[in-house]
Amino acid sequence: MSDPAVPVAASQAPIKSGSASGSRYAAFVLGVMVVVYAFNFMDRYVFIIMMEAIKQDLHLSDTQLGIITGFAFSVVYSCAGLAVAHWADRGNRRSIIATALAAWSGLTMLCAYAGSFLQLMAARMSVGLAESACSPPALALLADYFRPAQRGRAFGIYSTGLSLGLGMGFVIGGWVGEHYGWRAAFLAGGIPGLLFAVFVRLTVREPERGHTDARMVDSQPYTGRQAAVYMLGRPSFVAWMVGSAIYCFVGTTIDSWAPLFLIRVHGLPTAEVGLQTGVLGATAGILGSIASGWFADRLSPRDLRRNLWVSTFGIVLVAPLTLLFLFANVRAVWPLYALGQFFNCFYMAPTLAVTHALLPVRLRALASAVLLLGYNVIGTAGCSLVIGYLSDRWAPALHTDSVRYAMAATQFAAVAGIACTLYAIARIRRDFPEHLAR
Repeated sequence: MSDPAVPVAASQAPIKSGSASGSRYAAFVLGVMVVVYAFNFMDRYVFIIMMEAIKQDLHLSDTQLGIITGFAFSVVYSCAGLAVAHWADRGNRRSIIATALAAWSGLTMLCAYAGSFLQLMAARMSVGLAESACSPPALALLADYFRPAQRGRAFGIYSTGLSLGLGMGFVIGGWVGEHYGWRAAFLAGGIPGLLFAVFVRLTVREPERGHTDARMVDSQPYTGRQAAVYMLGRPSFVAWMVGSAIYCFVGTTIDSWAPLFLIRVHGLPTAEVGLQTGVLGATAGILGSIASGWFADRLSPRDLRRNLWVSTFGIVLVAPLTLLFLFANVRAVWPLYALGQFFNCFYMAPTLAVTHALLPVRLRALASAVLLLGYNVIGTAGCSLVIGYLSDRWAPALHTDSVRYAMAATQFAAVAGIACTLYAIARIRRDFPEHLAR
């Protein structure tokens, strides 16, 4: 009996695995996508390092900061990402990425002119709309440049863009913000991306879809209904998506709120916090992303489920390290921050690798967008909203320590994420028997 989620017209000829896989040009494209992904995150970390200054200047509450940095940005980013992914599974992914990079860089600069909570929220939502066109097409494009056995490392290297963006945003934003104000920091964060967008458009080539897969590829794209039926009909996919999103929720605490915590609770200067978190966070994050991709590629050939074990191993360490970071003295916070950021990068690359290995080629961009929807709505938006709300609620009793305990409370969500992932590991063979017959 045929699967109702599969398009009726499908190619019966296997796609050849061409020479693009593992070539120098494939490595070049991967490097370009890392830089694009770094710009995709740079403006977010400029905002994060400037949160205390923005709060004082615009007279905002922690809840409003949580809404801007999480809910307002991430919900728009994620929901728009689904539409962009549907487009990317049909259109020219290179052109989508280049156009989006130019758009979000210009809109980042527009944030410098916000004069109120509503204006800044609207500006950040517009940035989120443009940035939604980055990862779904980029991941699908990279999957057509690297063979399945290489994708864990490729996605791990791609994920280093997040840490590179963290370093750029914290260091540049922290220095420019302290010397010239938070508005100048946003202007500095937008200019490089405008120039790099032209480079992307002129140098990156659109590959043949399914170029590196030795399996049949559907000749017709999936409709929205067919895609939904396919994904929802596989509970293991839903479970590892939700579990990974909760891992993001737990990790967002140290990733996004550590600078404000260090400035407010420990009284450290903005430029120092920006430099330390930027250098340590970027270095640890890059190493963690590469390590997780390497482990995924080494362990998964015998059993693709081992990708999910790698991501779970990371979060088992992130939660206790974050709690230690929050309650340590100022001399111990930096090594704990670095270790937390290292293991915080373990969930993304292996989860993307197993998703691209198991789901159909014509659903790659959309599947990536669904994962990012969880990361941003449950992870970034949910965590920031919870921390902001609890910090304001507990401030009358705990004063500046309220943010410490609000951040600590989020770490107990790791238990739910682990439970979802373990269910996915147990169920995955039933949902994907063609790939996991053993």
